[in-house]
Amino acid sequence: MSKANLYHSPSSMTPLFPEKDGELRELAAELIKNSAKLTGAFNPITRQAVAKLIEPMNSYYSNLIEGHYTHPLDIEKALKKNYSKEPKKKILQLESQAHVIVNHNMKIKLLSENNPYSWKFISWLHENFYANMPPEFRTVTSKTGTNLILEPGHKRNTEVEVGKHIAPAADALNDFISFFEKGYTRETNSDPLNRIIAIAASHHRLAWIHPFLDGNGRVVRLFSEAATITEKIDGDGLWSISRGLAVNNKDYYSALANADMKRWNDYDGHGNLSNKFLIEFCAFFLKSAVDQTNFMLSILEPNKISARLNEFVALMTARDEMRKESRYLLEEALYKGKVIKGDLERITGKSENVARGIMKNLIDKELLINESSDLRSPVLINFPIKYAPYIFPRLFPKDVEATMMD
Repeated sequence: MSKANLYHSPSSMTPLFPEKDGELRELAAELIKNSAKLTGAFNPITRQAVAKLIEPMNSYYSNLIEGHYTHPLDIEKALKKNYSKEPKKKILQLESQAHVIVNHNMKIKLLSENNPYSWKFISWLHENFYANMPPEFRTVTSKTGTNLILEPGHKRNTEVEVGKHIAPAADALNDFISFFEKGYTRETNSDPLNRIIAIAASHHRLAWIHPFLDGNGRVVRLFSEAATITEKIDGDGLWSISRGLAVNNKDYYSALANADMKRWNDYDGHGNLSNKFLIEFCAFFLKSAVDQTNFMLSILEPNKISARLNEFVALMTARDEMRKESRYLLEEALYKGKVIKGDLERITGKSENVARGIMKNLIDKELLINESSDLRSPVLINFPIKYAPYIFPRLFPKDVEATMMD
């Protein structure tokens, strides 16, 4: 590609924000409202258990967008270091595991880092992601067939072309990243609705900069999730933007590509890039987010979960894998987050030995987990991936869920 065709000035990335944002503000307000409802859906322990399930689901969908399919049960096995003997499947397991790890570490880092738009944070995401990736993912083949070695956390030093989009010149990346940081950092946006619109706009602009040799898509989605956490609209981790983008994958890529286009005419904003298509991308992104919060609100209604748990226990009882009294322990754990071991007899209506046997069975199935190594400590609610289709149907595609239900 010709050097003359490359972007060298950060002004090439304007507008940073849509110039007409009426509908976008309405979507942002709806997202705030839905996220608040999710945060209040359960006690903190149960919310944390659901959020723990959302992390591998997030990995599944984010990698699926990249064309990498890993079965949810294989992700669950990878998190337990139980890898496939098939090399190709194992590599994908390690990739999914790396995503879950960085997703979890990101939430911890955000306790002390309040600016996800900083290069320091974005490069940390990339470095942390590749630190747990197989070595095979660090070799990138260019369009000319040359093998390039990726350096985790480091800006690319080569030119790249993604579809019809030619990314900014490598030697100008520092200027583009600085412009990105200053334009989107929370300190420059006092309006909370505008900060939510910024999450959508910056998602495209960071992808447009294409700062890394590879891994940009997954890092951009992790970055967007981090921004929702910072703005406290993540519902305590109870929804995933990656799921929303993946279920509309073609529209996602189309909206991204359209927003790469230059301004059409004098009526298409005042920047170098199209204001019309930036508005359309932001609307698509925010609608996807709102759809996901609505979806999670629909399946997280306590009464509905309780009913599904009862159906699940009835099925497992019919298979002779559970006692029917298990439903009482699971309901107690669902609503309170934990079960006090001294209450086992009262809750199940059975003798201590029988009640403890019921609890042990649920622990073996990982539906309950010990709060600590102390034998007297309570047991907490837990949601293994393998039981997700029964308790939280439609988290994964229907055809995939069918293969999870034995």
